[in-house]
Amino acid sequence: MPVEVQMPSIGLSIAEGTIDRWLKKEGDSVAKGELLVAILTEKVTVEIPAEVSGVLLKILCPAGTKVKVGQTIAIIGEAGEKVEEVPKAAEVQYTPLSQSQAAAPHLERADRGDLKVSPLALKMAEEHGLDIREVAARYPGEKIGKREILGFLEERKGKEVQKETEAPGVGQEEEVRPLSGALRAMAEHMALSTRTAARVTTMAEVDMTELVKLREALKEKFKQDYGVSLTYVPFVIRAICQGVKEFPILNASLRGEEVIFHRSVNVGIAVDTGESLLVPVIQNAAQKGIVRLSREAMQLTEKARGGRLALRDIQGGTISLTNAGVYGALLATPIIHQPQSAILWMGKVMETPVVREGQIVIRSMMYLCLSYDHRIIMGAQAVRFLQEVKKSLEIPHSLLLD
Repeated sequence: MPVEVQMPSIGLSIAEGTIDRWLKKEGDSVAKGELLVAILTEKVTVEIPAEVSGVLLKILCPAGTKVKVGQTIAIIGEAGEKVEEVPKAAEVQYTPLSQSQAAAPHLERADRGDLKVSPLALKMAEEHGLDIREVAARYPGEKIGKREILGFLEERKGKEVQKETEAPGVGQEEEVRPLSGALRAMAEHMALSTRTAARVTTMAEVDMTELVKLREALKEKFKQDYGVSLTYVPFVIRAICQGVKEFPILNASLRGEEVIFHRSVNVGIAVDTGESLLVPVIQNAAQKGIVRLSREAMQLTEKARGGRLALRDIQGGTISLTNAGVYGALLATPIIHQPQSAILWMGKVMETPVVREGQIVIRSMMYLCLSYDHRIIMGAQAVRFLQEVKKSLEIPHSLLLD
């Protein structure tokens, strides 16, 4: 039986992409796992593998076509099969509701024969006072979900703003731009996180003096022998892994009524591209030393800023790290990267007068800010985890051991 190839959910709140090129032609044989199509998104270029073996019977979306997550873009089946045999559930067209259905303030079922609407979309429509039929008319033939509701609201808001700016004497000194692309994706993801997690932030002051000395002693060797610039980031990643070893709940996720404890520590590193914030992932960070962590962090950062991240580069993160200290920031309350439960923020390392044994001395100090989801992480666990990270950074030579 023919199988639909769909635009996958890539994460990072990416709602759509554009077909860049097909790696197979109609009639070509395809093996499961073989790369099938390259898709350009707002944040990454993704090469999608085939989920089944067979023959590429039909390409529904040629190169240059913009497609949404979940949209069918091609058909794979056996040689000689007819495309007409493919189920048409994803192509159901919107038709007007009967009078009895129209009388209801909202739909009670998420899946009708004439209209497909997710339960979340129904709830959002009701909260915003929308007629779901108007939304469906805006997206004929598509299943109505969260993205469609938000798109409808954005369009309506844009029309209202346009009317205001067109009024005489209003907005003459302002420029109005739509919230779209990467900025919209980030806005949606950040809003989702703040609505979902019970976020709490705790902070610690770390004496980085010994680590500053260690980095200074090693940075030339790392450059010459390994071709990487040694920063504080790999040391903090190693310290995170040490902390997770003692408090694995920081590396867990809440999924419905279940808490998922991840066996691997996959650290997402926030990268500012100038246009958006990306979070590529260092997989199995606990199994890697400072050299390898340095190299992978550098490579992922370069790929992110060059728009060359692949699907595997952004998936599977279990805890995140963001280094705003490179821009001179001191303190923050970072937002958790869903569906993770914790994110560690590192500030600027700077010389500061502190008291040691009754004497004022100059030390290299840094703030660490940990935001965590209080739904599954207790305050005591978060504070003790942060102290474990602090301890590792203040005795940095142990972090060099693989």
